[in-house]
Amino acid sequence: MTTAPTAKRRSQPTLLACPVCESPAPRERGFDDVVLHRCPRCDHCFTDVESLEYLGEYDEEWEALHQNWFANPNVSLFSFVAEEIERYKPDARVIDIGAGRGELLAYLRERNPRLSLTGIDVSFQPEIEGVEVLREDINSFDFGDRRWDVAVSLATIEHLADVQTFAVRLRSLLVPGGRAIVTTNNERSIPYDVAHVFTRVGYDVPFKRLYDRHHLNHFNTKSLTTLMERSGLRPLHLHRHNIPLAAVDMPRESAVLKLGVWASFTVGRLTGRTFFQTLVLENQQ
Repeated sequence: MTTAPTAKRRSQPTLLACPVCESPAPRERGFDDVVLHRCPRCDHCFTDVESLEYLGEYDEEWEALHQNWFANPNVSLFSFVAEEIERYKPDARVIDIGAGRGELLAYLRERNPRLSLTGIDVSFQPEIEGVEVLREDINSFDFGDRRWDVAVSLATIEHLADVQTFAVRLRSLLVPGGRAIVTTNNERSIPYDVAHVFTRVGYDVPFKRLYDRHHLNHFNTKSLTTLMERSGLRPLHLHRHNIPLAAVDMPRESAVLKLGVWASFTVGRLTGRTFFQTLVLENQQ
């Protein structure tokens, strides 16, 4: 995954340009050195990167805090992605951006050997038979005139500071009419609401986990759609979903916490305000 250069601290401004729509966004709240702003136009929440003493590293310490996440891949989401690809083009050329450990690519390879698969990530770990591996930065790598039928990005965009550049780059990798599939958190979901409520009663662990220094952009449905439309990608449909309960990394083992997460996921599913969202888009080029 790409990490931006370490930022220098400065006095904290009351207004910053929204990274999605560029409207003036006032400061909303903060904790430690994390300062959050919210755009009144697209409702996007984001971290003032220059307020951070340092940026989050995706190292062994970070992985140790996300053991459940890595041990329980979101197979249900992988199946959704596979079905979208199969409906569009069964023998598609597919690139997975921010491929990480390659779980999605391995799943797609086994499910449909007709697909031509490429994965890109600066820290792409495994070699997967039949999959092209690029250990490169998506924003700086020179792809030449290569284009793909489908570009997938799962739980990557929220970690990036310059989301406009990423969205434009995403579109540039697609053939005309190609598909983009983008997954990220939904900041206007029930689990986020619960985390905000907990802070009011003095328990801020869930809040700090959701808004930590690794998550620089906190998309809602409106802001994610706005960003992609501004880059020239036309939304086709939105898939609202949660992550597997077993993939949730909690600060400690607690039956009460697990019950709370389960309840928030259930209410989110019933109300359409799920923890995650996946937007399927078409390149209008």
